[in-house]
Amino acid sequence: MKIVALGAAALAALVSTSAFAQDIVQTFNGPRIELRAGWDNPDIRATLSDNRNRVSRSADKSGFTYGGEVGYDYSPDNKLVIGGYAGVEGSTTKACSELYGLDRLCVRAGRNITAGARVGAVVGESFLVYGKGGYSNGRVSVDYRDYELILADENVGRNLDGFHVGAGVEAALSGGVYGRLEYVYTKYGRLSAETDVISASLKPTRQQVVYAMGVRF
Repeated sequence: MKIVALGAAALAALVSTSAFAQDIVQTFNGPRIELRAGWDNPDIRATLSDNRNRVSRSADKSGFTYGGEVGYDYSPDNKLVIGGYAGVEGSTTKACSELYGLDRLCVRAGRNITAGARVGAVVGESFLVYGKGGYSNGRVSVDYRDYELILADENVGRNLDGFHVGAGVEAALSGGVYGRLEYVYTKYGRLSAETDVISASLKPTRQQVVYAMGVRF
């Protein structure tokens, strides 16, 4: 009788442990959708050169970023999580500085499209620590005003390809809802322009600290 009772207890413990492990796996498993908002800090390094002079300036400005992301995560066990994602976001950030003489160069950060993958490790029952990386495509608008009337004023917009890397912590809440905090660094390709007498190039990068709230299905 005691053997039967011990066997039943062991079976119950095994079922309970398996269900508990399955709960952990399901916590970070499946499709998800989220809203994102946070701090945005683009940094624009600009270089202007002619036949005699070469001038470089760097300007950064903090603003507000907002957007959304969809993704899918898969957890083969209760420890490792791998997944993919795609998102789009906007920004309120605009940076201006003097570049050469009595002129003014303003760069506005526009929409940003991302796609990538992430890998993370489950900590405890409800936390995920992860790293991420992938492709970025950012819209940059450049407004140049020369108050000495040496160069023609310009106002152009360009889409720039680049890449991003980041890391974060995600916390699973009740009912499939989750929250996460992450840092992302993005580097875009160079934007160049040239006239008969002068050439210019821009090297945009950005840093972001974003908080996201989402739901997993």
